[in-house]
Amino acid sequence: MDRRLNLVIRLFFLLLLIFIAIMFISEFRNMKQLKIDYPDLPQEAYDLRKDNLIVWATALILQFLLPYLFLSTRLSQKISLWAGRGRGMILSGILYGIIFFTIMYLIKLPLNFYSSFILRHKYGLTSQSLARWLELSLKSFLVNQLALAFFIWIPYYFIYSYPRSWWLHMGLLLIPLVVFMVFIWPMYIDPIFNNYSPIEDGALAGKINELLDKANISDADIFVVDKSRDTKTMNAYMTGIFNSKRIVLWDTTINNLEEEEVLAITAHEIGHYVEGHIWKTIILSCIGNILILYLVYRSANWVMYNSNLRFGFRNLFNYASLPLFILLLNLFLFLSNPISNYLSRWMEREADSYEIILTEDREAAVSAMEKLYDHSLGLPRPSNFYKIWYNTHPPLEERVEFYRTFNLD
Repeated sequence: MDRRLNLVIRLFFLLLLIFIAIMFISEFRNMKQLKIDYPDLPQEAYDLRKDNLIVWATALILQFLLPYLFLSTRLSQKISLWAGRGRGMILSGILYGIIFFTIMYLIKLPLNFYSSFILRHKYGLTSQSLARWLELSLKSFLVNQLALAFFIWIPYYFIYSYPRSWWLHMGLLLIPLVVFMVFIWPMYIDPIFNNYSPIEDGALAGKINELLDKANISDADIFVVDKSRDTKTMNAYMTGIFNSKRIVLWDTTINNLEEEEVLAITAHEIGHYVEGHIWKTIILSCIGNILILYLVYRSANWVMYNSNLRFGFRNLFNYASLPLFILLLNLFLFLSNPISNYLSRWMEREADSYEIILTEDREAAVSAMEKLYDHSLGLPRPSNFYKIWYNTHPPLEERVEFYRTFNLD
């Protein structure tokens, strides 16, 4: 391996550890100040935050370390050689993908189990059974990861056929795919994990329909999902486009909030659709995909040139290069977090504005948000460093202040 590449790898992991250390320092200082500003916050909220930080740091390291180990140990090349022995491009890609994603899933399984089952039970955030957790974990693996194995040959076809412009071909191909997934996912994929049923006729359904009429999207469907099987936290969201657009309320939200609070949350989700956030997200995602794929193309070629066969393969259209592409994708997605999350917080602020305009009920918006955080043992605010890098929503503290001061005139 070229000295420059070796130095870059060492420097990257050093900077990653420094980043984690700064995040821990920022978060612990913030929690120390929160104990002064909010003396009534339960200790469990702080303990959960600390445990989640440990999970976050571990997951972040593994996100880069695992693909690198697949490369540096030549395990990826060995899998590729076996999968390609006497087989065509498509079948060898499928076999490689099945083996690779299965190994990754099994390695990450203990951490996922600890974070999404052990910790949630420890802090009383779920009564989910072990069988149910395993069911969801396996379904997620099959739908979100293993399914990719059957399509790996497509990007590698472009890499082989268009070695200098594959990134553009792939970026353009992703545009209709993103739109298709936004349309099809809520109708056919989400029901694999939970039961979705139309909201029962009654006072709440009638008032939600009034909000939809007022917002001129009366053709949107309203569904309730049985999330109480998996969590005691609350949420709601609006998804889909055209005939698939729908508002989804968690049953925990309906069961734990007053009617006015449910309406406030629903109005916020309506705001996302009316303000065009779904389409804006699609457009920004498509542009971002092309930019990130270009960066991956440039950096992957540089790594390949300077690796001196350290990873065992000579070209990028070898399936053994998949961990390299995953590592670089993770890197550029990680570096783009401040931009994407800033845009997300901006959209959330717009939806908050629309919520107040539509309902004209500030107190319901405030109380609903406070209950959402209380039930999930959330803190009123993270450190500024964490907020910039990871927060997709404005913190509770900011949202409550906004709800109370937003000018309706």
